Amino acid sequence: MKNNNIIDVNEIDFESKVLDESSNRLVVVDFWAPWCGPCKQLTPVLEKIISLSPDKITLAKINIDENQQIAAQLRIQSIPAVFAFKEKQLVNAFQGVIPETEIISFLEKALGGKLNNNFDDFYLEIDTLLKNQNFDEAQKKLEDFVSENSGEIKGVCLYANCLIENNQPDKAKELIDALDDESLNNADVQKILKRIKIVDAKDTNSIESLKAKLHKSPKDTKLVLKIADTYFATNRFDDAFEILLSYYPTNEKLIKEKLLTFFDVLGFGHESVILYRKKLSSIMFS
Repeated sequence: MKNNNIIDVNEIDFESKVLDESSNRLVVVDFWAPWCGPCKQLTPVLEKIISLSPDKITLAKINIDENQQIAAQLRIQSIPAVFAFKEKQLVNAFQGVIPETEIISFLEKALGGKLNNNFDDFYLEIDTLLKNQNFDEAQKKLEDFVSENSGEIKGVCLYANCLIENNQPDKAKELIDALDDESLNNADVQKILKRIKIVDAKDTNSIESLKAKLHKSPKDTKLVLKIADTYFATNRFDDAFEILLSYYPTNEKLIKEKLLTFFDVLGFGHESVILYRKKLSSIMFS
């Protein structure tokens, strides 16, 4: 579906579509060229952010190869270059590729207010609930949020994680399966899928029976990995990490691979990951 606030502009309609329109809303001009690699990185991010604020911002894309006069008038020396116009005046600009958070800050400074799609306060609230392990309340809030902001991948991933934490991996899988192909390729979505796969593949035997088998065969690394997977699948992350580290000397390669998989799935900001990455480093370099 085409976004009405993302348009192509040329030298003929620059005045009407950029300068005149900037009296009604902020107009952000993206100067690009087909041969420009960094432009191909930046433009999709601009489109994603600005498409969510159609009442506040228009993104005008200008191919400098076809509109060299405008580029010369604005003294553009390198691309990508992004200019923000408000009330027919240039109010802000940057060159090169910058992180998404900086783009949002750039737009909000030019607007003089918050974007519709800035959910920092909401995510801060969810982060607090998750740190306090209040998964039920977090799940309820995220369910309402995702129903109104289905394109907000961060929210979708947090909701999926809450479902898994509350022993509802099937619902998490249904949520992820409903995403479009582009969203499915998102790195955080891929982590959710890996976590669901671990949950689905957990051994049907109890932890106690697996540990009894390990007691009889203490060098069986496959049993260690099964126990770790079962712990992880039932959200006992510290137990999973502890048993892996305790058996690290028996098979360093396989144990390390499993630890790194778990670290990646939980994310490097997770409290348990921070702790056990340090412990792993200590063992590896001792």
